[in-house]
Amino acid sequence: MASKSISIGVLLHPVQALDIVGPLDILSTVSHEALSGYGPPGLADRLNPPRIQFHYIGPTKEPALLTANIRMVPNCTIADCPKLDVLLIGGPMPDYAKNLPQDINEFLLAKSKEVSIILTTCTGALVLAATGVLDGLEATVNHMAIDMKLASEIAPRPKWDRTRYWVVAEKDGTKIWTAAGAGAGMDMTAQWVRESFEHGPELIDFATQGLEWQPRDVKGKPMKYVNGRGETIEA
Repeated sequence: MASKSISIGVLLHPVQALDIVGPLDILSTVSHEALSGYGPPGLADRLNPPRIQFHYIGPTKEPALLTANIRMVPNCTIADCPKLDVLLIGGPMPDYAKNLPQDINEFLLAKSKEVSIILTTCTGALVLAATGVLDGLEATVNHMAIDMKLASEIAPRPKWDRTRYWVVAEKDGTKIWTAAGAGAGMDMTAQWVRESFEHGPELIDFATQGLEWQPRDVKGKPMKYVNGRGETIEA
């Protein structure tokens, strides 16, 4: 069976670097390119990982300034962005969501009707909520933003949840995954991979070995995982 091809778009605005780089490292590690390139012989054939195209989207092709003075260069703009299957939105400072640029607002409204999956990390949920896409839906965001009333101030209509580290909702056929802080975004992405691909759990086992990282469940509890030595570590 041919590997599934997926087009993933990443919105580049001034965000916490790990909000997007963490999920991207997981997605890259479970891709056909990674498993066929440095996985054990035959693993890619057996697990049939997805072939992923990554699109980095900015208002222009000027580099986006992330935390720690990291600059990421878009390879397309919101005007010429190709058709996407998945859209990843990282978290900027809350003022950005409060004053969301009109072109970004229109882009998100259009893409929310096109993609099958939206993944947000941290205050990325506030960006999406500012467009009205999350109105009436269960969602989460960095729990500090909920406790400090920032979430309800920027977007009072979503049903903000501070008990879970990620929340899955659905609107007009699009599944919307919202995560709390940056680490929760990685955990959420791992869960999406587990659920979305035939051999998802084994793909994540490969990722945890390469990244030496222990995922957590939706309540923030450490999960069983495979470490870099190939040992299964119980929760």
